[in-house]
Amino acid sequence: MFTDRSLDAVSFDSQISTEKSESSANIQTTEIVYNENPVQTVETRSIETQTVTVEKKKPNVDFNKLAQFLNRVTPSILEALDEAYGTDAFDDYDTKTDEDSVASTQLVQKINTSEPESHMKVTDMCWSIGGGTLAVSYGIPYHETWCDHYSKVHLYNQTKDGTFTDSPHKTLEANACVTTLAYHPTEPSILAVGLFNGDVLVWNLRNDASPTSVSVCIHGDTVCQIYWKAETVNDAAMLVTASKDGYIYTHKMVANFTVSHVYTRSKISKEHNPIENIRPRSSGGSRERAVESGLCITAFDFSSVDPIFFIVGTLCGGIYKCSVERIAPIEGDNTLMDPVIGEYERHDGSITCIKFSPIRNLFVTSGTDKEMRIYDFEEHTCLRSISFENTIVGLAWMLGNQDVLATYGAGSDVRLYNVTDGTPVTGIKFETSGRDNTSCLRVNSKKDLVGIGDTQGNVEIWKIPRKLL
Repeated sequence: MFTDRSLDAVSFDSQISTEKSESSANIQTTEIVYNENPVQTVETRSIETQTVTVEKKKPNVDFNKLAQFLNRVTPSILEALDEAYGTDAFDDYDTKTDEDSVASTQLVQKINTSEPESHMKVTDMCWSIGGGTLAVSYGIPYHETWCDHYSKVHLYNQTKDGTFTDSPHKTLEANACVTTLAYHPTEPSILAVGLFNGDVLVWNLRNDASPTSVSVCIHGDTVCQIYWKAETVNDAAMLVTASKDGYIYTHKMVANFTVSHVYTRSKISKEHNPIENIRPRSSGGSRERAVESGLCITAFDFSSVDPIFFIVGTLCGGIYKCSVERIAPIEGDNTLMDPVIGEYERHDGSITCIKFSPIRNLFVTSGTDKEMRIYDFEEHTCLRSISFENTIVGLAWMLGNQDVLATYGAGSDVRLYNVTDGTPVTGIKFETSGRDNTSCLRVNSKKDLVGIGDTQGNVEIWKIPRKLL
């Protein structure tokens, strides 16, 4: 079925071509043509304006009727302005945004207020009730004998740009060094001062460019403090004055602050000092101790919770709870009262300052024993004691947090403490070069400012934040 067979080979040529066909083609876009059409306004207008001169006629003014009108409305306007000074309606109103608000203290102005050759220190400062005027008083740092120096009180006004004038706009003269001064809490033109020689004067700054003072009383020794009492009797202003002679007087100011009457007289009897108890009633037996001066008063302050109570500090370190309603005549004089109703744990040195808390029933004291103590009004022992390297001569409550207290004195440092726990507040500082011992610090609650005075007569004005913590 199958057989082998051999055949011859057959060959054929390849038909593959190595040449490739090519062709070229050109592509051209259509030419773009641009056209320009200029636009030009054609219509123009011209307007001319000509002013016409009109002859001004002199107004016919009846000056007599104008004077009668001003005399009739001026008292009411001044009364309304005085009430506006004392209002607290805008205390928390801030016109600045959060971005512009002050985050820390800022020194905005420094004023050299006394002549270098006078060697006077800033003894006290106070802000007007509207915050627009700063009163600064001066005195000699040390007195070897009785004071016979002439002193001044400078008044600095705030300008429209917020700064204060470098020179005083008004100067009040006194015949002795000024030790303390205070503006009336509701009458912006009334300023009271106490002098080293015992005089107490009151100025009514509304009268004229050179107002004259009214003599309120004369103490037997240096006036240590004056205080305008918030409560009044029969709508009369009450001025409380205390002196190192041991007496505390309450004065009733009447007839537009031109007449003064002594309303009450009191003193801290020497029997309250244990050291004085061992002394006989009289060295010769002819003089009763009742006619002697009381314990040397150095500071006092009224309670913000109940204004009938006040605390008195003395040179011997005593701290006494007093009441204006206590009627305890001192032997030999039925018009002289002993206001003491209690005593607190005393300092080992003289009391330099006493401040009642504006929101709590406690008070703070400082003394020459270089201690600051915090007392509960109802407890006779101190709640807390803080020691310092230098003597604290003054205390001041700050803004924003009324539990924060500023301390100042020997040295240039100003330190802040929270009285609720006694801890220091380190975020707020009043540091600057060139300041001598700090002699005075006052807070302006209306303008968020702090005034600081030193023993070289320099005054610093600081801007402080509304919220401290």
